[in-house]
Amino acid sequence: MQEAHQPAITITRITDTEDQNWCAALMANSEPWISLKRNYEDGQALMRVTEGGMEAYLAKIGKERLGFVVIKMAGAFVGYIQILAVAEASRGMGIGNQLMNYVEDRIFQVSPNAFICVSDFNENARKLYEARGYQLLGKLENYLENGFTELLLRKTIGSINDFRAKKLSNA
Repeated sequence: MQEAHQPAITITRITDTEDQNWCAALMANSEPWISLKRNYEDGQALMRVTEGGMEAYLAKIGKERLGFVVIKMAGAFVGYIQILAVAEASRGMGIGNQLMNYVEDRIFQVSPNAFICVSDFNENARKLYEARGYQLLGKLENYLENGFTELLLRKTIGSINDFRAKKLSNA
């Protein structure tokens, strides 16, 4: 029996206000943002930030939005994955992994390290990141909200010095 053809997932940079608003609504109605008391307006403010090396990407099939990711590509933690969210109806389909693949490829072009924080109560997200090779660097207690701990994780492909030397030798 032949399998049905699955439409391709596309990942593109978010530039459209309608897409930004969809992302803000997804955050406001999902964990961990509900527990961390983040609302739609907080999400809108975050999605409108374009300075400071912030980049946002949307995963879609056709016109259907599936999830998104926001990364920071400047500052002390170049390669910081600030937000990853997948629509409830699209969970379990590998969308989170595809978004992670996309931004890790982007990050590892310019840095040997990718960083992400995950709320200690967000077990499914933590399992996803650990399965992808992210390791615990530290705990940030009462960081976003009193009573909650954020776990800082890192995935690395080498030291900064080795990464720079390799970039120079390939130039």
